[in-house]
Amino acid sequence: MRTLNTAVRLTMGMNVMESLKNATVGVIMGIFMMLPGASGATIAVVFGIYERLIHDISSITKELIRDIRFALTVAVGMAVGLLICAKGLDFLIEEYEIPLMFFFATLILMQIPGIHAQSADGERVTSYNILAFVLGFAFMMAVLAMGLFMQAETASPGIAIMFFAGIVYAVCAISPGISGSTILLALGIFPMVVAGISDMSFSTLVPLALGAVVGVLLFSKFIDMCMSKHRKSTYMAILGLTAGSIVTVIVQAMVAGVDGIVLECVIAAVVGLVLGYGMHLFSRYYSSNMEQ
Repeated sequence: MRTLNTAVRLTMGMNVMESLKNATVGVIMGIFMMLPGASGATIAVVFGIYERLIHDISSITKELIRDIRFALTVAVGMAVGLLICAKGLDFLIEEYEIPLMFFFATLILMQIPGIHAQSADGERVTSYNILAFVLGFAFMMAVLAMGLFMQAETASPGIAIMFFAGIVYAVCAISPGISGSTILLALGIFPMVVAGISDMSFSTLVPLALGAVVGVLLFSKFIDMCMSKHRKSTYMAILGLTAGSIVTVIVQAMVAGVDGIVLECVIAAVVGLVLGYGMHLFSRYYSSNMEQ
């Protein structure tokens, strides 16, 4: 009997430790989801839970129900991480919006080696791969044009825009290498989304959450299929999205104006390069450890 109780306590202790680990990974994912140029899904890949998450999400009626404790633990951690990062970003955007955009641009730039490494499978680059890159880049240029138009036409996004933002976050959250915040930044609505999350505004959180649910339900199987059957083209498209993101963020910053704050912008760009390089080394270190 004593042996049985000891075994039960050990099992419960292991379950608690696993839940704490998954919650911590969720917090880190949430923080990275809020940072333009960083991908929450990439963090899931680094910590070895990405395939489990996608498998659960793509089979809600079977796998998700069976693995509900894991999914909920990660989801709660992500919500906490989003809120923590939003609080900090809300202050920084208010005080240093333009230098922060240059910081984001170089942070995005440092994603490229990691994405390229994931797409380099030893096979030659085909015309389909190049087309995927071009389409990804063209999509971001379209997002940039839409963002400039939206900024000229409206001062604040409505429920429909927040719903769309939720879909963007959800799709990017399940796609390694894509930053949903970068797309929202290019559209010019990232500061509003950050402020809404930071202030816990229901007019922002409700449509954002509904959009996220719709995005996961509609696109999880599609993302899973792209990653398994068209991996190289998928990563080439992500590479195009990333390259286009750099252009969109810099253009947004230049449109806003950098007069009188050139030094601050240069410093912010250097900090972005350093942090981005650190993230690249971090990802490579954990990836190599997982392969051993």
